[in-house]
Amino acid sequence: MKLKLFSFLAIAILFTSCDDPQAWTDERKQVLTDKCDSDLYDCDCYVKTTVETFPKAQDYNKTLENESANEEKIDAYYEKLSECMTE
Repeated sequence: MKLKLFSFLAIAILFTSCDDPQAWTDERKQVLTDKCDSDLYDCDCYVKTTVETFPKAQDYNKTLENESANEEKIDAYYEKLSECMTE
């Protein structure tokens, strides 16, 4: 019985640890959607452009946290986002 329980827990831990911690999860995409100004952007486009520009979710945070060091990257990102603006 203990062996079965241990095996089950080991498999559960293995499957939960296989997720990429830097991947864009549905929860992270929802945070982007919530941050999106729908008066300014098509939010589906906003999320799609952000995920394409920053394949790793942590890159999005790190880049925007240090705007002065990442000015070119941020300018390119906002230029892509301009295509998502509502008219």
